[in-house]
Amino acid sequence: MSFVRYPPGRANVWIPVSDARSAAAGLSLLTFSKPLPLLAQRILHRAVLIAGPWVLPGRRERWEPPVDRWEQILREVAEVAGPVDEVALYLRPQASRPGAAALLIQKGRPVGFLKVRDGLDREAQVLRLLDGGDGFRVPVVLGQGTSWLLISAMEPVPARPVRKVDVVDLTGRIQRLLARLPKPAGTPGHWLPMHGDLTPWNLRLTRGRVPWLIDWEDAAWAPPGADEVYYRAAEATLFGVDPVPTGYAEAAAHWEALISKRSDDLPLNGGMLAALEVLSRPSSR
Repeated sequence: MSFVRYPPGRANVWIPVSDARSAAAGLSLLTFSKPLPLLAQRILHRAVLIAGPWVLPGRRERWEPPVDRWEQILREVAEVAGPVDEVALYLRPQASRPGAAALLIQKGRPVGFLKVRDGLDREAQVLRLLDGGDGFRVPVVLGQGTSWLLISAMEPVPARPVRKVDVVDLTGRIQRLLARLPKPAGTPGHWLPMHGDLTPWNLRLTRGRVPWLIDWEDAAWAPPGADEVYYRAAEATLFGVDPVPTGYAEAAAHWEALISKRSDDLPLNGGMLAALEVLSRPSSR
């Protein structure tokens, strides 16, 4: 199998170049949020479907298994999803977050999204609690094994982040769906369940008006307003939106403590910390 790696610089998405539909499906794994990269992704996606994978720029590379036991894992997954013709690979750009994920493709169509790493039991538990979502779509668990989790895939088209989100309503829905999430001993009584990585790049539209909300591995209990504060900080950093004080000082301090320890995505972290300082101030609403 041959692949081309995107985007330039990170090169963390491996796109198969065996056929047009598989290559187009691989392009859907790129998680751009800003208008120009999104436009380029759509144009390239359409060009591949019309002219074939040869239009993809970049050096062709041979396939290398991303993790140990890869072939064994695929054999186990085949018992759930059937045989796989191609895979498009997503490697997380943060060195602190190991593991791999792959879009499994059969005859040009995605049959599931495979995550491979330790500690996936909790994410599977969370997805089952969500039961498909409420006002947003979430992946459904298709199968699970030792160190792997197979979930339903989003449509294989470029996805764009949702803008003008009613984040208060959204976080309220998340809290209701996760009300039965086990609460660790010692958790303060006033804390609430949260998504844990609520950002514009994890709330994405593919087809239709109902967005996907993905990446639930960090769902947990946290101070009130934690999801709202994190989303607004990410939105401010990504799109240049002026942050508005929320009054959620405890939630902002929670995120400041976590982000300050991160060694990856330093420009993003700096912007998030600056936004959190504003968001922690008393609200005028």
